[in-house]
Amino acid sequence: MSSDSEEGSGFDFVRHYAQSIQRDGFLVHGDEFYVHGYGDRMRRADATRKVAKRQPLPHRDESEDFYLAQVAHYGLQSAKTKEAAKHALLTAFGARKTLDVPSRILQLEKDMREEYAAANKIAKANSWEKGGPRPAKKGKTQPAKSQEGGELCGKFEIIAPFLTEQWEDSTRDTMWLKLSPSSTNVRLWGQFDFGIISGIIRSTTLPVQVNDSMKFFWRGREDGTGESTFGPENVGTIEFLGAGKFKATMNWDAGGNFEFAGTKLEGAQGTLSSRSLREWKTTWRSINPRAYERENRARWGQWGGDGDDAEQPAGSDTTEVVESDEEGYYSGNCAF
Repeated sequence: MSSDSEEGSGFDFVRHYAQSIQRDGFLVHGDEFYVHGYGDRMRRADATRKVAKRQPLPHRDESEDFYLAQVAHYGLQSAKTKEAAKHALLTAFGARKTLDVPSRILQLEKDMREEYAAANKIAKANSWEKGGPRPAKKGKTQPAKSQEGGELCGKFEIIAPFLTEQWEDSTRDTMWLKLSPSSTNVRLWGQFDFGIISGIIRSTTLPVQVNDSMKFFWRGREDGTGESTFGPENVGTIEFLGAGKFKATMNWDAGGNFEFAGTKLEGAQGTLSSRSLREWKTTWRSINPRAYERENRARWGQWGGDGDDAEQPAGSDTTEVVESDEEGYYSGNCAF
């Protein structure tokens, strides 16, 4: 799951306003239909690809919550363990090499989606955006407003209503994101803590003016379990609105596509130490498939080896001390 393969992925921006709808163990939020209660939310997987298909070793097996949720998605008799759920799915998979979703579940999904769509139209008028950053009006490009450290550097306070609603106990009182361009101004790097999930972002481009959208990939760890998450589906976008504000979307396998918005904290340091930037890059490269397998074996009491799992830097990434000046701060461009 190298950076090159990740940069080939797409991402669709979706905006949702209404709260989730729950019924009969299922949940709808936005465009997603979940089983609710197994790891909070689990989407239905494609039966022809991964639900019950035996995979060659080694592979990254899914969690117990995943298999229990798929049993519910496909209307099978409930199971209490991972092995029982996998057995039920494989048995139902059978010679046909697929699974059918029962008509009652398809009808429930249709009804819940329609109900959510109607609620979303009503909730739009009282959107959470009223308390957060608003998009700039369409038309002529606006110049960036003067601000300490520029628009692209510093620490931003985050609001993420969907995460707060779904993981109230795990979501920190204050969520934050720190951003810094690389010294070569090729991309933005960032570190975030959203409570239930934290990690590093790495953009594919660098915005040059207000209203520019920037695509990014992210790697991180889930709160509590510490399990890493990475790969081409971990993507997002940030649109810089000026005056130290942005709106953004992010995709996470446990949460689907969700939105968040940021406002730069007053007095936030506009430039971060070169040490911080190097630490972010080190963390990014240490979250990868090889490290995941080693950590997974260790969780089950097996020896995972003591080798260095870090990836090699991408060709466009700088890693040398040239990024810092005499004061220990790098000189990346923080303004548009």
